[in-house]
Amino acid sequence: MDISYWLKLPALLSAFVVLSKFLYDLASGKLTKLREEYRFAKELLNDIESGDLHPYAIQKGYQALVGTTNISTEEVEYILTLKDSAQCLSDYVFARKYLEKIESRGNTLLRFKPKYHSGKKRYLLISWYAILYFIFAMLVASPFIFNIWLNFSGTDILLLVTISTSIFALPAWLSLKEGTRLLRGQHLVANQKSHSWKLLVQH
Repeated sequence: MDISYWLKLPALLSAFVVLSKFLYDLASGKLTKLREEYRFAKELLNDIESGDLHPYAIQKGYQALVGTTNISTEEVEYILTLKDSAQCLSDYVFARKYLEKIESRGNTLLRFKPKYHSGKKRYLLISWYAILYFIFAMLVASPFIFNIWLNFSGTDILLLVTISTSIFALPAWLSLKEGTRLLRGQHLVANQKSHSWKLLVQH
């Protein structure tokens, strides 16, 4: 077998790593319009500090800030008291399906829902999602991999890529997304240990 075929493998692996990094950033919400978010957050907090906003407007402002209506004013204001609050707020919105907010002795606390309390179970789930992502991603790329040895025609490889992408791309994306949700949730729950207890908004 021509050694040039084997020399193509590192290029394919590099492309896979780059694509995985891009998809991870996309799944974790890092590819956002930061300047627009900064201006909106600054204007919103200034309006709130002025004391002239109705609670309804505050709630809608917070929901617009995080990009979802499935969050309460109390949840946002608690997260704003955490260290690195911007990252924590992003983590909470993304991982919320796995988390719950509780009140303990007058303090608010975010933790994993009972089903996901076990750190071992979360580790196994994250590992499982990572394995699924790798398998499905390899299946998406399989036409290019097999082309190293089988030398498909341009028409054949285009057809095979279309088929593999239509079948396996969505499962790969969903596996990566769910694993990322759990990782972001763990980051948020652990970060509460750095609570500043400085309320940024007073009513």
